[in-house]
This record gives sequence, structure tokens and C-alpha cells, in this order.
Amino acid sequence: MLVSRTRTSIQDACDALLEADRLTAEAIAIIGRVDADASTGLPTEMMLALGARRTGADARMLVRAAATLRGMPATTSAFARGDLSWSQVRQIVGSVRSVDAPGRARIDGLISSEAERLQRMDPDELLGRVDEAVATVRADLARARESRQIDKGFLSIQGRVDGSATFYGEADAESTATVLAALDAVADRPVAPDQEGPSRPQQRLAALVGICEQVLAGTTAPTARPRPRLIATIDIASLRRDGDRAGARLLWSLAGRPAHLTPLSTEVLACDASVVPVVFDGARPVAVGDAAAPISSKLRAALVARDGGCRFPGCGAPVAWCDAHHIRARIHDGPTVIDNLVLLCRRCHRSVHRHRWRISVRDDGVMEFTRRSETYASSRRAMRRE
Repeated sequence: MLVSRTRTSIQDACDALLEADRLTAEAIAIIGRVDADASTGLPTEMMLALGARRTGADARMLVRAAATLRGMPATTSAFARGDLSWSQVRQIVGSVRSVDAPGRARIDGLISSEAERLQRMDPDELLGRVDEAVATVRADLARARESRQIDKGFLSIQGRVDGSATFYGEADAESTATVLAALDAVADRPVAPDQEGPSRPQQRLAALVGICEQVLAGTTAPTARPRPRLIATIDIASLRRDGDRAGARLLWSLAGRPAHLTPLSTEVLACDASVVPVVFDGARPVAVGDAAAPISSKLRAALVARDGGCRFPGCGAPVAWCDAHHIRARIHDGPTVIDNLVLLCRRCHRSVHRHRWRISVRDDGVMEFTRRSETYASSRRAMRRE
């Protein structure tokens, strides 16, 4: 298909893309109806490569989309009408790849319920809602993925002979948001793409160096783990459905959709981070929480003096690695007082939430950690700073 050279406006470009989407929807519908193996003896992917010059990855995606859309009639209809773009459908197909047929039907119902809004809706908004639905339907996968991200998080510095280096690594959603919040707090204001000045990545590197210089100069408190100030949005429907086990969307300063937090991460952050919870009813914010840090500096100092590090039995991580955990959760009206707080390193903190350890404090100050029939005691230890 040739595009007329007389069409020069951006609307002409949009129209051409929409027409390409319509033709892609038609092609996928045909792929879903025919059996290339039966008629040619060759796999559909190979026929698409030979007949339409599709690359291997593109051909596989087209075949996967055809197979997936057979069980998602509302999504198929919206795609055929032009209410969904191929870009959106491609990501939906990828998102539901690990979801079974009933789960896909549930997500298809979500898309059907938004049918009248699809053309007015921001393209990423729908994909964000699909991601949340997938996380709900496959909560087991979300938890497993979260555990992998935590266990496999790393930062590697590959040095060169001239003393410079390349940094690379991976981190889970909340760690990423914490790092970005710290870097953006120190970095200069971003400049527009057409303005002169350092790029945002360059500004963030300078901010990282500045933070390290502050630590080396002793201008940050060695016993204080900085509390991230994060904004988490929670849909009121999930609160009504899941109660205190509702997940959240974490807003961060990277391009793309907000990161989805599992209920576990939401619980861990709610203990000690300076989180601003914003509750939405659909697109309308209906409640905004207090942005103040939940634990005062004086209370934290007393907690540090009492616990001296992570109190989980057998751990002993230093104070600087620790969060303040509410023994009786804040979401269950647990008070922010020293008798209801305990220092836990991030790994043990997650373990307490994930495996539902119960913590009790004896009159002699010994803490008991109980899970099922197992109970372990933890006495106060001398404070470790590093």
C-alpha cells in the first residue's frame, strides 16, 4: 500500500496508523480462522515470514494474538472497530499470556465494561488496569515475581582500565521508587529536550555522587535509614473487595505506567515509609492520607537504642539496614508507640509479613516470634551501626 505524498499533516499520519491497525486486526482475524498446516503443510509462522516478510518474533506474536483473541470476544470486537490499537492489543496479549481461560474472560469483561470510553481513554490507562487485573487473577505469579526481584536485585560496577566504570543492575518496584525519589530530590530541575544542559541521566549520576559525598563527609546520620516519601494510589473497589490486603499503584519518576505493588509490598511500605495514600473511586480521588512520616525522630532514636539492630531471631543486621515494623499493623489501628514497634531489616520485615509471624513482647523485654507451632525468642543486642 502506497501513501500519497500529498498527505503531509500529522492527522494524515494518524489516519495512516489507524488504517494499519484496521488491516492488522483483519489479518489476525484471518489467521485465527485458517489452518496453514492443513493447506500448505507449513506452520503459520513460516507462511507469514515467506508471504508477508514478517520476522520470526513478529510472526509468533501475530499467531499468539489470534489464539488469545479467540477467547476474548470483547477485545476482538474493540480491535476490529478501531477502539483498540495494535499497540494496545499486543501488550494485552502479552499481559494475559500466563492467565487461564476464566481469567482471560474476566479481563475481557473489564475491556467490555470500558467499551464506551476506549477511544477517549489514555492508551496506557487501559493497559494499567489490565496489568492490575492480571496481578489480581494471578496473585501467585505476582508474589513469585516479587520474590525473584528481591532475591535477584543487584548493582554491578564494571570498571575499566582508565578508572571509569559502567553501572548496571536490577531492583524491585519499591526499591526503584526509593532510589529515584532520593536522586530526584538532589538532582537539578530537568531541562526540556531542546534546551542546553545535562540530560536527566547525567543529572541523576551527579545526584548519586553528591549523596555518596555526603555520606563520606559524615553529614548524614549513620543510624538513620532515610524514609522514602512515596505516592501510592489505591482503587476503592479493591479496598472493598480485599480489605487490608489490597495492592496499590506506586507513582515514580520513570516514563510509562505506574508500578503495581502487591499487597505484601503495600503492607511493608505502610509500616515505615512516608507514603501518601490516595484512594480513587474510578477516576475521582476521594481520600488523601497524611504525608507526614509515621515515626518521629525521637521515637526512632528510642527504638534504635532499645533494639540495636534487626530483632528477628538469628539475624543481627545493623540499624542502618532496618525498618520500623508495627507489631499491630497501622491498618488495624496499631499505635505508633515504642511498645508496638520493632526494628527489622528489609529481608526479615518481608518475611514477617509474607509468612505471618506473630510478635509478642514479654515483661522482661524479650520478643517472641511465633509461626504455627514454632516460637523463637529475641533478646536486645548491642547496637551495630554498620
